[in-house]
Amino acid sequence: MSLTNRLIQFCFGTFIDQQVQQRLPAAVGESLNEIGFRKLTGAPTRELPMMNQERAIEVAYWLWKTNPLGKWIIEVVTAFVAAKGAPFSCVNEEVEKLLTSFWEDPVNRMDIHWENFVRELGIYGEQIWPTFVAEQTGRVRLGYLDPAQIELVFPDPENVKIKIGLTVKSPDGTGTPKRLKIVLDDENASFLSPAGQALRETFTDGQCFFFTVNALTNEMRGTSDLFTVADHLDGYEQFLYDSSEKYARFNAFFYDITVEGADAKKLQEDRALYQPPKTGEAFIHNEKVTAEAVSPDMKAQDSAAAARLHRNHILGSVGLPEHWFGGGGDVNRATAGEMDAPARKIIGARAEKIKNMLEVVFDYVITQAVEARYLTGVPEDELFGYEIQTPEIADKDVAKLSTMLQQVSASLTAAQANGWISQEEAGKAFAYFLAFIGYEYDPAEAAEAAGYEDYKGKRTDGTNGTDGTDKGQA
Repeated sequence: MSLTNRLIQFCFGTFIDQQVQQRLPAAVGESLNEIGFRKLTGAPTRELPMMNQERAIEVAYWLWKTNPLGKWIIEVVTAFVAAKGAPFSCVNEEVEKLLTSFWEDPVNRMDIHWENFVRELGIYGEQIWPTFVAEQTGRVRLGYLDPAQIELVFPDPENVKIKIGLTVKSPDGTGTPKRLKIVLDDENASFLSPAGQALRETFTDGQCFFFTVNALTNEMRGTSDLFTVADHLDGYEQFLYDSSEKYARFNAFFYDITVEGADAKKLQEDRALYQPPKTGEAFIHNEKVTAEAVSPDMKAQDSAAAARLHRNHILGSVGLPEHWFGGGGDVNRATAGEMDAPARKIIGARAEKIKNMLEVVFDYVITQAVEARYLTGVPEDELFGYEIQTPEIADKDVAKLSTMLQQVSASLTAAQANGWISQEEAGKAFAYFLAFIGYEYDPAEAAEAAGYEDYKGKRTDGTNGTDGTDKGQA
């Protein structure tokens, strides 16, 4: 190597290597058309991994922060899924007090932060909440870590379904990563393989909850709801910017002046002398001069169709119908109801995921309180007897439901009178349809609570009437 090359390598070698690494992805396309072009996601080919997790999180956050359609996709799901207030009810009063104190704890303040947790789960595709437990009372408090700080997630070596721990980068990026155990219930912890148990013991820097969405069983990290449409969201926004500049010229016009028989010199003289008429003024000319105001035809309808095509591709990809975004199009009430079904299914699945997350957290809170002997005297069958409520995804049409119940009741009465169905089965069927309006009950339990031993109105004291007499024998 020459002296000059050695000096260049010594002085600028590191900088050159950094520049090469930054520009390399844009130069490895599968075709000549891709060389020099870099997508928003930074994916030069279709091969995985398409982008690293930190870049994916940055892109998703940027889209939510700056892209109106991207923000709306996240917010509409959050609005349907994040419950307000304390979204739980308990069988036991002591358990309810415990969960309420956890929910309203001055550090946790889940009434304030829960909506953000749900929102960020959609943006980042994952959530990591460190846990801190008071030894005397078992009180649980939650922290928060930016998902971009996660370095690696470790599963059981023999069962990838169970994630047992993760490492978190130090704040300055130079220290030793922290090793946090992922909270597991007793059954999952006992189900770990010997290798998994040994590996789990190496995570000694604390515990955390770790939840993911848009991830397969063998994927260690979650994926943002916006990842698959990131490039399209960016392209759609750029399309609207370009269109707004074009539409600004729609109101512009110019005069087309034709001078018959004039040569280049004459045209130049007339151009220098020409003054466009102001509003109300006259343009006086002879028969050899014609003037016409011309406005550009920029095919606005074509642009509107292209924008709708682009927008519907994005909304369809995430399962949301066009009319939810304020674009009614040709949708009427009947077709809108049919188009809503996929969106409600997808949102319902996310609501169930959120419900499962809360169940994991609440089970942990109750378990810690029991182990600390702070929660005592609660019957075992009531200890975990709580229910989590999620917001209604669809508004109930009470008029239709009431009509349905009347028709069902008449049908069941006729079926019972003809001997096609027993009174017990009729009661179960009516309870099933009554649940559609949000009221659930067990006919057998209701009859027992009312003092009836069966569905025929026979009381446990052998009478049928409310006055204690057997009206059947009167």
